[in-house]
Order: sequence, then C-alpha cells, then structure tokens
Amino acid sequence: MLVNHVGIAVTDVEKSIEFYRDALGLTLFQDQIISGPDVDLHANVKDGKFRMVLLIDAAGNAVELWGWENPKPQVKPPEHSQFTSVGIVEIGLMVDDLDEAEKRLNKNGYSFRDPLWVFGKGKDWFGGSYIHIRYVLDPDGVQVELTQMVPEETS
Repeated sequence: MLVNHVGIAVTDVEKSIEFYRDALGLTLFQDQIISGPDVDLHANVKDGKFRMVLLIDAAGNAVELWGWENPKPQVKPPEHSQFTSVGIVEIGLMVDDLDEAEKRLNKNGYSFRDPLWVFGKGKDWFGGSYIHIRYVLDPDGVQVELTQMVPEETS
C-alpha cells in the first residue's frame, strides 16, 4: 500500500495554491471544477460543486485541495487543529533543507511558528539519523510539519 494523497477543504483555493506550490514547492498537477450526481452522492451534498487542485511532490504524492463553491465550506474552530484533537492534526512533508524552506516561506509571507525541534537524536529511531522539525500553518490553519533527516554524527 502507498499513501496517494491528503485532501484538504480550503476557503480560498488561490491562497492555498500559493502556499503549497509557491511557498512549499509542490508542483501543480491538476486543476478542475467537479460537480454532478456522483459528487452529490459521495460527498453527501445537494448540487455540489468544487474546484479540485492536485499538487504533487517529486514522488507523485499529492495534496488535494477542495475549494467548495456549493455548499460553502464550514470553518472548523482553531481548537480542532491541536495535537490533542482527534483526527488529522498535521500534514508531514520531508524537505532536503529547512533553511531553504524557511527562506521560501518568508519570501511568500509565511513563517515557522515554533523554534527547531530536534527529534530522536541519539535514539536510533530513524536508521542512523534523527530529524529536525519545524511547523507552519497553511492559509486555513492546517498544521504542516516540515522535516529534514540529519545523519547521526560519527565519533
């Protein structure tokens, strides 16, 4: 089994494209309007219509944005995005260089929300590496975790 995509309902498709494509570097793969009886049946809506945008990484894994035109999306309260909330609490993306990611985010008006988290150092959890973690919020407050693998130093 492979992870294919993560779907996110968004309030502003253009802002979300700018975040995931321009600030994070994913590639725009597909952008289309979706509607019809299948949408109504499978999304449990009436006269449903949304803009579906797929942004992919180098391996073809996708972030799928759903910009609902009908019905209008319902914004979740911020407390539903906390790590202690039930359900998806983050999207994790692997980067080669967190410093470069930060420059790109800053250039596009975003910034990491927390200082660097060094996770698993000296624990041998990641096959001789540990990870650096930083978090940023997308335009709708979805937590995005950026991680960079760092080899353990040899003595």
